[in-house]
Amino acid sequence: MPSSRSPAPEATPIQDSAASLPPPQIVNRDRPLKGIGYMLAAGLLFTMLDTGVKTLAQDYSPVQVVWARYIGHVVILLGYFLWLGRSAGGAMLKTTSLTGQCLRGLLLLGASTFAYLAFRSLPLLQVYVINFSSPLLVTLLAIPLLKERVSWRQALAIVVGFAGVVICVGPVDWRSEPAILLPFGLTLCFALYQLTTRRFGREDHPLTSLFYAGLAGAIVSSLVVPAFWSSIDPRHLPLFMFVGLMGAGSQLTLILAMRYAPASLVSPFLYLQIIWAALFGFVFFGDIPRSETWIGAALISVAGVVLAVSKRR
Repeated sequence: MPSSRSPAPEATPIQDSAASLPPPQIVNRDRPLKGIGYMLAAGLLFTMLDTGVKTLAQDYSPVQVVWARYIGHVVILLGYFLWLGRSAGGAMLKTTSLTGQCLRGLLLLGASTFAYLAFRSLPLLQVYVINFSSPLLVTLLAIPLLKERVSWRQALAIVVGFAGVVICVGPVDWRSEPAILLPFGLTLCFALYQLTTRRFGREDHPLTSLFYAGLAGAIVSSLVVPAFWSSIDPRHLPLFMFVGLMGAGSQLTLILAMRYAPASLVSPFLYLQIIWAALFGFVFFGDIPRSETWIGAALISVAGVVLAVSKRR
């Protein structure tokens, strides 16, 4: 909640909790360990979300799954805002940069669409390893966009990390396997999303950032989903709801991670999704990673550790 709000005379415990959050100027001070903790939580929630998405994408259009993810996202938050009450909930809708928040939402929608299309035909781990180059892009793009510096160690780590991506992809005929291009669209959109979260998400309440990220995706996906709609089996409704819940939770933890620490520090910790993606892919889909995938993942992980250590010096 913004610090300027005075608590209502008969505030509920939920309102008291929201009103007691630290004001933006205090939250804006970097707290690296807290940021890393939130990023680790985001990695697990993202993997749970994507496991549900990949399951649904076998029977439904990825566009319909994207729509369900964002509708669930918005419904959950609107319900919470109503629970807070008109004053507290309404304050959550105020943003210092509506344009910036909408841009974040469109980038997240782009990342989700590329990811869900990729999950339909590619293993979770392969998509993840390619997307793990997004922190490398974040570190590069943070130079002109966030005015962050990159040392020679970080530059070397970026080269090693991208080499890992090339090894993971391996020799491939792009014309016969066009799906392998989809994770690269995901990577670019997600890197830009992380940077815009760092840029526009620090002044607003995390729930405000979370709401507008979901709202933009819900509006745009609602406009196109009728062309891809198929009836939903009642047995799949809980999984659709789970996808919406995990979508909101994963994005909230990511927003908090970027709020508490520099993007170039916390982003590499998403590499730990390698473990979750390999485990979930094997248990739920029977995917056995290729040796090239592991080699590429190892190089990217080393690059991530170097980036993190170099940033803290």
